Amino acid sequence: MNAKPILPLARVAGLLLFGALIAPGSTAAWGRPVEAEPAATDAQAGSLQEIDALRTARVASLTPDEALDERHIGERVRWAGGVYGIDGRCLTINFSRSGDHGEPRWTPEPTYQAFVACGPGIYDPELVHAYTNVTIIGRITGKQYIGMGGGGSDGATVSIEQLYRWSDCLAGDDSPVCKQGFLTAEPVAEE
Repeated sequence: MNAKPILPLARVAGLLLFGALIAPGSTAAWGRPVEAEPAATDAQAGSLQEIDALRTARVASLTPDEALDERHIGERVRWAGGVYGIDGRCLTINFSRSGDHGEPRWTPEPTYQAFVACGPGIYDPELVHAYTNVTIIGRITGKQYIGMGGGGSDGATVSIEQLYRWSDCLAGDDSPVCKQGFLTAEPVAEE
């Protein structure tokens, strides 16, 4: 004979009371209503689209050192790093490995590689300056000597098609210097 145990009446009452507190349609603990997740804003949606465009760009899998070979001239690359210096329309960038979305991924093992990326104009100095983290998409145009920190070596040169600025501001900070996303270069006045 399969007898089912009978729960003590006090335990049944406790389970019913507990169930009433979490019944569908009731409020969460302590009487606060449960809030739905906020919908993405237009700015957030645009940012996600830009990161997706950056992540899915069709590029060759080359490092700046590999790009020194002349047979790679004209190939399209996506390289990330930190701006070391600016000379007019050209940025000298310390190369870093890229994360899943094309963002600079700084690791304990440095790459010891640098490249020069030149654009069609200059970028807002409030947004692009020394130590700014960027990802560029562009075409390899050749090589040049890059002197840095008392030494130097040949580095690849790239013509910038797109420059993505990564912000180091805290989430929610919407001041102009916290802009993250693709930047447009301002034309340079002809001399």
